[in-house]
Amino acid sequence: MRSSLVNLDDFPATKEYVYLNAASISLMPLPVLRKMNDFQEELALRGTVWFDEEVETMAMEDARNEAAKLIGAGVDEIALLSSTTEALCAIAWSLDFKRGDNVVTTDMEFPSVIYPWMRIGKEKGVEVRLAKNKEGIVEVADLEKLMDDRTRVLAISHVEYASGLRFNLKELHQLTSKHGASLVVDAIQSLGVVPVNVKNEDVDILASGSYKWLLGPFGAAILYVKRDVYEELDPPFVGWRSTEEPFEFKPTQLRYAKTAKKFEYSTTDYASKTGLAEAIKYLQRIGIKRVYDHVLKLTGNLMQSLSNLRGVKVITPREDERRAGIVTIRFEEADYMEVAKKLGDRGIIVSPRFESVRFSPHVYNTEEDMSKTSEELKKIIS
Repeated sequence: MRSSLVNLDDFPATKEYVYLNAASISLMPLPVLRKMNDFQEELALRGTVWFDEEVETMAMEDARNEAAKLIGAGVDEIALLSSTTEALCAIAWSLDFKRGDNVVTTDMEFPSVIYPWMRIGKEKGVEVRLAKNKEGIVEVADLEKLMDDRTRVLAISHVEYASGLRFNLKELHQLTSKHGASLVVDAIQSLGVVPVNVKNEDVDILASGSYKWLLGPFGAAILYVKRDVYEELDPPFVGWRSTEEPFEFKPTQLRYAKTAKKFEYSTTDYASKTGLAEAIKYLQRIGIKRVYDHVLKLTGNLMQSLSNLRGVKVITPREDERRAGIVTIRFEEADYMEVAKKLGDRGIIVSPRFESVRFSPHVYNTEEDMSKTSEELKKIIS
């Protein structure tokens, strides 16, 4: 009998595969899918008979409330957008940069964490400084060496997508506060698996899509903007939903919403936001701390077994506080793309990344999954 943190009937694919790819796209629980389908069916069949102005006005409030509770934020500090990329671009173009300012990040970030600042750099003469990784690892000291009094932003992933390295957000805040910079965090590889409290950890801005560890759909993302930060920002994109009363339809008056809602500028995929709300509730019923403990145990055991295989090097840090749900390995001789393909042929779904193979189990995985993965990998590289 496979022991799991959840009812595996909610994740039918687990009966066919060992799915270790939450860091790419997580499996979505059936209750979340059904919630979204119910929304779409109601909208398709009844239109504005059901989805009138009052319903549309409140369509995203469930997700907003759940997101706020998840990360310890005020409801007013949450905007709901379509993706992490959109959220990061919105922030990049809201900040007031001067020529000669700089942004610090790393050379191992997912491209969307870096590209907005590169675009700002070309437009406004802002320097983007990249801390260089050593086999997927960047230390806080490496970031600090690049920061000075012209540093406006430290833009970084809470958990790095390739190596699985997890940064201590409080340590990063200490760096930014020392230089008067803003801490902008991509949390798509941590929200849903790592407990996060933006107040305790002094985060200024945080963004996360929902289709990875949050067990949600594409088309929904959380943008947290600290109250004293959003009060000073004007959104780069504006539309009818940017305003305090969107259904007033007053085209001659632009009055931004007095909350982070100002970053929500248009009609959106409301079904995906419904799915996000249901996905967070699903995780909260389990308990994020339980999810974290479960995944940390799985990844810890997997790291131990993989490190015993000849020709395998574990890139992900071993310390619990420096990792989350990702385990990344490299090979002395085997081709990482070929290994990932052969694992897939055996029903073990992983990602080839960063000249490595990345494993990312979640709530629907078990110790049996980890054992099978190690055994099959040993056969492949022998």
